[in-house]
Amino acid sequence: MFGIAPARRPATSAHCEQPSARPRVAVCAGRDCLASKATSSEAPDRTVNGADASFKGRRAALGTLALAGAAAVLPSSVVVPAASASNVNDKDFLTTDSGLKILEVRKGKGDTPQKGDRVSVHWAGFTAGYQGKRIDNTSVRDEPFEWTIGDGTVIKAFEEAVQRMQAGGLVRIEVPGEKADLTYPVDKSQRFDGFNHYRYGPQPHDFDGQRALDFVYDNPTLQPFNRTLVFDISLLAVRKQR
Repeated sequence: MFGIAPARRPATSAHCEQPSARPRVAVCAGRDCLASKATSSEAPDRTVNGADASFKGRRAALGTLALAGAAAVLPSSVVVPAASASNVNDKDFLTTDSGLKILEVRKGKGDTPQKGDRVSVHWAGFTAGYQGKRIDNTSVRDEPFEWTIGDGTVIKAFEEAVQRMQAGGLVRIEVPGEKADLTYPVDKSQRFDGFNHYRYGPQPHDFDGQRALDFVYDNPTLQPFNRTLVFDISLLAVRKQR
């Protein structure tokens, strides 16, 4: 299913840039997704298809990746429903000054994290630029990921996205592989600070997830855009700095 060769950029003219071609791959299915069902009272205003979602143009279709979440006052098992992918395209994503692409699926109603605040999230990640391999999904084992905003322990894309959210919110972010300052270091000496331990989180929980992530950074035959990652992030709680 995932046996797809790395995509190559099409030729560009002197007058305009053509969108890069990427393989059409399935990114998520079943337990790999954060979630796909909820009661109608929990449904967000905008959702992403959990069956056949695809992105066109520069993303090339990424396939299915349902988002989930829980408000800070609700159990982490609360989930959101799948919906039509026809409503999701490039214009739905906000591109920040840094180059990070953010799609707000559900707006939270709680606090917005500030520097020094402790945050708790569920996240699911995939190697969207190459073969759509699963990196991790913390909601499957109900182990939220936590860190303190500004402590330098997570990749910049993750921290930037969460600082734009409110507790209870859900977003999907695309981290372009070309934006090296937003993602994991390509240099192993910078990516790891100990045996099998990442210097910057979030780190995959199991060997398969870490192997999938490391492959796109360590394989010299891949291009920078093959390192593009997609994360779904549910901001569960914000503990304000005292």
